[in-house]
Amino acid sequence: MALTYPNCTLILFWESKVKMDIQNIPPNRLVPYYLMSSYLYYHADAQVLSDDQYDQICKRLLFEWDNISHPHKRLITKSDLDAGTGYAIKYTNMIKGAAMAWLAENK
Repeated sequence: MALTYPNCTLILFWESKVKMDIQNIPPNRLVPYYLMSSYLYYHADAQVLSDDQYDQICKRLLFEWDNISHPHKRLITKSDLDAGTGYAIKYTNMIKGAAMAWLAENK
């Protein structure tokens, strides 16, 4: 996040409170983390995961795409994962509620 004041810009670096070993999380379990993180970032102006963790999840989901059978996979596109975004996702109420609960747990 950057805050701009006259004659200067202050860059704030945010470190995740959540520690995740993304390489050892089953691919189907990464789907909700990706969806909740995307919702929080794009619609609630909040984060639980760091940008690096989010990028790692996107790369892993893309790599494991054919092995994923999660019911919400249909909401995700490979092009979104490749671009590292979740901006255009149509979020269900379940995802929205879970994301806000996850955020509350990790404040």
